[in-house]
Amino acid sequence: MFNYGFLRVSVVTVCLVLSGCGIPRPADSPLILAPENLPEPTCTAPEAGHTLTGVWYVVRKQQGVAGEIQTLLTLSADGKMRQQIRVKQGRNIRSELRETGCWEAPLGKLVLRISRSNGEMVDHRDPMYTLAYLIERNNSRRVVFREDKPGSKTMTGQRVQDSFRLM
Repeated sequence: MFNYGFLRVSVVTVCLVLSGCGIPRPADSPLILAPENLPEPTCTAPEAGHTLTGVWYVVRKQQGVAGEIQTLLTLSADGKMRQQIRVKQGRNIRSELRETGCWEAPLGKLVLRISRSNGEMVDHRDPMYTLAYLIERNNSRRVVFREDKPGSKTMTGQRVQDSFRLM
């Protein structure tokens, strides 16, 4: 899994452990799988018509990363989220991460709680799978946000059609 700064890129360093949008987890870093009896979390729907509901496309550069980090973040009206994060250099995709889980938007924030990373259920109780962002501006077409930690850089997401795909 990635740990992103956006979302804590590791999305997150990507988590998601990139700062902001996700850089793929290093090959030698462990994925914290869920215990066998851990149930999938239940998502809570945000208020009807929430301004963050929709599909958002974020492109950013991060120091130390060759190429650009692309994130496609889908925030559904039922409280579920899906994000695809890739590092792309020219035409080459160097790494890609697909995560699903739940989202919520308490006053002025966006919180993503990851429950599956590249299809594997993870221990969503572990804080590394929770990404928190401060929303600085939000309208029907753009959202400006940053990781909820000192010194984080802003990122801009553009609303795209539901059919939009990373190419």
